[in-house]
Amino acid sequence: MIESKQEVVENAALASFQRGRRMGLATAALALGVISFLNLLGAEKSLLAIALAFMALRGAEMPNQLVRNRARIALTLGVLHMLTIVVILALFQDEFRELLNLVYELS
Repeated sequence: MIESKQEVVENAALASFQRGRRMGLATAALALGVISFLNLLGAEKSLLAIALAFMALRGAEMPNQLVRNRARIALTLGVLHMLTIVVILALFQDEFRELLNLVYELS
């Protein structure tokens, strides 16, 4: 079957939209991965960066190299931050428990 010019244009526009969407997701994931280190126990930003990176990587067609690189860096930063939180909580669990007890006593 021969596709009409309008179908070709619509397919090209949809492909461009998907590429731009993945680029935006990868950029947002990268920004969140970097920002997550500003507030050390803000795990929600790391989880969001990881989720956005996975969303940027998946799709019908292979994402371009820039999208793939940004998403991988964001994924690495998000996982690294989550590991940092776990290590800090493990190292300072007694102090953290004491802090929670003090906060409980204040309330």
